[in-house]
Amino acid sequence: FQHYYITNNLRIIMLMGAELAAAVWWSTILLLKLATFPLIIALTRVTKKIFVAGEDAAFFGGEVKLDNDVIERRRRAHLNDMENIIPFIGLILIYAISGAGDAGCVTLVSQIFTAARVIHTVVYLGEVKQPARGLAWFVGVVCNIYLGGKVILHLY
Repeated sequence: FQHYYITNNLRIIMLMGAELAAAVWWSTILLLKLATFPLIIALTRVTKKIFVAGEDAAFFGGEVKLDNDVIERRRRAHLNDMENIIPFIGLILIYAISGAGDAGCVTLVSQIFTAARVIHTVVYLGEVKQPARGLAWFVGVVCNIYLGGKVILHLY
């Protein structure tokens, strides 16, 4: 039964075409990156015993505090990821479906964007001085603009 399930999924991915399969794969990696941030923030809250809700503070024996620098920095990094990754996923899927580029281009842009977002996170959480964070953010923005521009030019 398991073998049939895996075979079916591989067949579906093969029917998608290499472009869409690459876009789906890289989008999944980025969504997993997004999904790990709430866990990182929660673990930070528990270890520092700083919470936003009174019931959490009471349960874990901590305090309610809304302005911890470390926690807020992690929250801002997560928000920045959402502001950049969600548009990228939409754009890379549209790019792949529209035929604006081949699988190699989908993969390359996705790799560049993913690397930029990972670097942005490491630099942001590590409090590395600017312009490192700004440059990593800018590379991601350029990827998004490139994808959107290529789709528009391809379709019109």
